[in-house]
Amino acid sequence: MTLYGLIAHPAGHSRSPQMQNKMIAEYGIDAHYHAFDILPEKLEEAIVGLKALHVGGFNVSTPFKNEIIQYLDELSPISQRLYAVNTVKSVKGRLIGTNTDGDGFWQSINSRQPKETVIVLGTGGAARSVIATAKLYGVRELIVFNRVHEDWHERKAEISYLSEGIGYLEDLADNQMLTKALKRADMLINATTVGMNDLRTLLTDLQIALLPQHALVVDMIYRNQQTTLLKSANQRGLVTLNGLPMLVNQGALSFEYWFDKPADRNLMKKAIEE
Repeated sequence: MTLYGLIAHPAGHSRSPQMQNKMIAEYGIDAHYHAFDILPEKLEEAIVGLKALHVGGFNVSTPFKNEIIQYLDELSPISQRLYAVNTVKSVKGRLIGTNTDGDGFWQSINSRQPKETVIVLGTGGAARSVIATAKLYGVRELIVFNRVHEDWHERKAEISYLSEGIGYLEDLADNQMLTKALKRADMLINATTVGMNDLRTLLTDLQIALLPQHALVVDMIYRNQQTTLLKSANQRGLVTLNGLPMLVNQGALSFEYWFDKPADRNLMKKAIEE
């Protein structure tokens, strides 16, 4: 039996084992997927251990997506640009890293949804993966809002680089700019953790009301299925989406990367929901 898994800290809340093992069983593959809770200072030992166990591959989550890179033998172009890896495949003992987060996100969006102008809230890891793949999926303009912080100018340059020139960074506190952007957005994406464990939201009901009726509101949080942001958008009659389809899609892409077989996304989604 070949072992696959997830390395993260904490790893206990992950739903990846349910969906990956369901898919593995569906194909009758002689493999098992396990979540490994790795202390940050033990990452190197963990990689040595995984290699010793001849693992077939593994997912990488917080806080290891950048740090893992020094232990890999090869990187895909997207993980090089993002400098972040969420999926590793072992090929003849060589560890090859890629990133399925961005593709997983965009593939969870209805292909008929207009997405020429997209607003992203946040500049963290989740936001970056969406920003780096947006152009590939037909986005023409990407307006990224964040609170001003110390490395603001570096972050501005980084957004432009990651987005291949279609994205730019704005101050979340600039109400005039935010109002202007909301009025013409086809999509609004919350890529922060605001609202995950409480009722907080970055935007008021009045700001949500500025969005055009065709706009899609996405909250990348999946543990809280109805965040305040999504409730507000629903009340306005807008189409909404939480982070679950993205979770399923990035997991399905990982499965396909490891096993070269198509993943049944509905089956994986059902496994998580159960």
